[in-house]
Amino acid sequence: MKKLFSLLLIVTIVLLSGCKNPNEISEGNIVLPDITGLNRDEIESVFDELDVEVTFSDFGDSTEENSYIFISYGQYLQVGDEFSIDNFLPIITYPEYSDISPYFEVLSLEYDGPYLDDSFSLIDPVDPRGGYFEVTLDYCIDGDTARFNYPQIIYNAIPNFSNNTRFLNMDTEETYGTPEEWGKPGSNYTCDLLTSAESIVLQTDPNDDLIDNEDYRRLLAWIWVQLPGEEEYFLLNYMVVVQGLAQVKYEFGSGETISYGDFTYNEWMHIAEDYAILNDLGQWGDLLDPYWDYE
Repeated sequence: MKKLFSLLLIVTIVLLSGCKNPNEISEGNIVLPDITGLNRDEIESVFDELDVEVTFSDFGDSTEENSYIFISYGQYLQVGDEFSIDNFLPIITYPEYSDISPYFEVLSLEYDGPYLDDSFSLIDPVDPRGGYFEVTLDYCIDGDTARFNYPQIIYNAIPNFSNNTRFLNMDTEETYGTPEEWGKPGSNYTCDLLTSAESIVLQTDPNDDLIDNEDYRRLLAWIWVQLPGEEEYFLLNYMVVVQGLAQVKYEFGSGETISYGDFTYNEWMHIAEDYAILNDLGQWGDLLDPYWDYE
C-alpha cells in the first residue's frame, strides 16, 4: 500500500510540474515541483521522469522518521523555479538514519587462544622461571597492570615486596597521569576479566626477567584466568590484544621459549594482534572510544 501511494504521489508531482503554460517555460527547462516528504529514492524517480540528474547532500540530524527525507533544493532554488535539464539539480536531504553506534563495544568472541598447560606447574616460577602459581586480585590498576596477593615465595623474590604485576608482551594506552584514547576501554575490559574470574594464575617467563626496571620493580607475568563456567584457563594477555584494546609491545624475548600447541606465547600474541588489525577492532578500526572526549 505504501509503495502504491508513493508511486501515485510521484506521478502526480510529475504531472503537476508540467501544468505551467508551456509557452511560459523556456525550452530545455522544467519547473521544480514540490517534493516535500519524499525520500531520495522517490526524488530520483520523480526527476528520472523529468530527465534531470540530481546530486544529494546531507544536512541536520537524522531520525528513523526523516531518514533521507527532502529538506530543500540547493543553491537557493525554490519550488516553482525554472531549471535547465542540462544541469545537475542540487537537493538537500536529512542524512541516512542508522541505529549502529559509532562507538566500539567489546565483542563476544569465542576463545581460540592458548590454554594453561599443567606441565608448567612442575617448574619453579622464580628460578629458572616458567612455572605458575595461583593468586587473588588485590586491585586492578589499568589494562596491563594489576596488584595481586602472591604466595610468600614470590614476595621474598621481589626486593621491595611490591605486589604490582606488569603483563608480558602487551601494552594498553594510559589511564593515569595523562590519559590517552583507548586507555579506558582497555582498562575496563582487563578489570572485568579479572574481577569475574573464579581463579587467577600468574606464570613467569624463563626468557625474561622476573621483575621489570628499577623504577617500578614489578613482577612480570602471563595472566591466566578461569572464567565462570570454564574448566580451562584462558590467557588474558591474548584476550585483551585480540579485542584491539592493546598492542604487542615490550617483547624482550618473553614468550619465545614457552609454547602451547604449535605456537610460542609470543606468536600467539601476534596472532591476536593480526586478527584485531584485520577485523578493524578497537584502536585499529574506525569506531570511537566511548569514553574519550573528541571535542
